Amino acid sequence: MRRLFSIIALSVALLPLTVTARTIADFFASEPGEIFTLLTRTHRLDMVDYYRSGQQVAIQNNMEGASQLLEMDSTYLKLQSSAGKVVEMRMRLAGKDTVITVIETVMAPVPDSRLTQWNTHWQQYTSDRLFAMPGIDDFIVKKMNGDTRADLQAVMLFPLVQLTFKGDNHDIIEATHGLEQFLAPNEYKRFAEYFKPSIRYRFDGLKIKPVKK
Repeated sequence: MRRLFSIIALSVALLPLTVTARTIADFFASEPGEIFTLLTRTHRLDMVDYYRSGQQVAIQNNMEGASQLLEMDSTYLKLQSSAGKVVEMRMRLAGKDTVITVIETVMAPVPDSRLTQWNTHWQQYTSDRLFAMPGIDDFIVKKMNGDTRADLQAVMLFPLVQLTFKGDNHDIIEATHGLEQFLAPNEYKRFAEYFKPSIRYRFDGLKIKPVKK
């Protein structure tokens, strides 16, 4: 009986840790500094406290710039980590595993994103088969002739693709290209008819797949 009581007591003692580890705020606080290089754990905890109390307060980060938590619920948050960078995090279940999908977007001069995925111990999933970052060719819907493609390659020094979470539950990822912002208006008009404005992706277990229309 004494042993049974000890087991029950230990289970009860561990229960708060299990519950609190299931919100995005906890993973935001526990991130070891590879993503949030400008924010200490104390910074992040303060931001969460302010947000939960109904205040969106800018915190001075390690580079003496401003960081601000813009949006947060139990599974999603959006952070202006600096003047030129936005970070989004989305927590979800993939089978029995909890996965944290992170989108980091550099905002200037044209938004450009990268996506990474992590387990609850902040170990990264590195397989390219889980998500393929779209390139500019993935947005093309109409065949270009050789001269037009050569002209596009000449003016587009590198592809710029922005990712962001969409939908009421932030369960869709939308990719948009930055050609209209990157090119001069007259140049962009030459290529606009060949491109769709966006590509949408959905979660499928650990994988992130394009939505088929």
